[in-house]
Amino acid sequence: MLRRLFLPLNLMRENMKTSFKHALAGIAAAFMALAPIVPASAITEDPQVFNGGKLIPPRECSATQNLCYIRATVNYNDPNIANGVWFATLPKNAYVLAIDVDVTTAFNAATTNLLTIGATKANANEIVADCSTATACVSNHTTTIATGLSHLTTAAGLAVAITGSATYQTAQNGGTPVYAKFAQTGTAATTGQAIFVITYTMNNDQ
Repeated sequence: MLRRLFLPLNLMRENMKTSFKHALAGIAAAFMALAPIVPASAITEDPQVFNGGKLIPPRECSATQNLCYIRATVNYNDPNIANGVWFATLPKNAYVLAIDVDVTTAFNAATTNLLTIGATKANANEIVADCSTATACVSNHTTTIATGLSHLTTAAGLAVAITGSATYQTAQNGGTPVYAKFAQTGTAATTGQAIFVITYTMNNDQ
């Protein structure tokens, strides 16, 4: 008789455990749905850097006779990308030989798409601006930034125009911060990715 009573109780316990597990899974799924989706390749900024509490040191390039480079992938929905994200630092007086940009996925905000690289957080456009010159800029206030590879032979940040200026040598040891920014207007973008490569040499004029 006792065994008959315990069997339903055991079944009830198992059913309650199963229901509780399903409820927890549902809550976890709801929180995940609310979280922003960040691509696997994305520029991110240390919160201490974002709040001005820490500096990113200049990029090291130990082989003095070799070319050095900074590579970064910028997405339309990277955290803080609309405000400018400091992701690297060029050494003081580094000579920028080339700036290449490969837009792998079109940026598709409805009205304007502005993709820039800069040396200040406020503007983030001193190295690669937003303009109508294809050899100097990636975006030109168009409704989309189309896919394709650009070799920016007249970009503002080439040579030592930026890295050699005291105005921008604000990082450790006179380094120049490098910010990426994607600003948009109209219906928000749902796609957009670009790979930037900045090629430079160290200041070794000895």
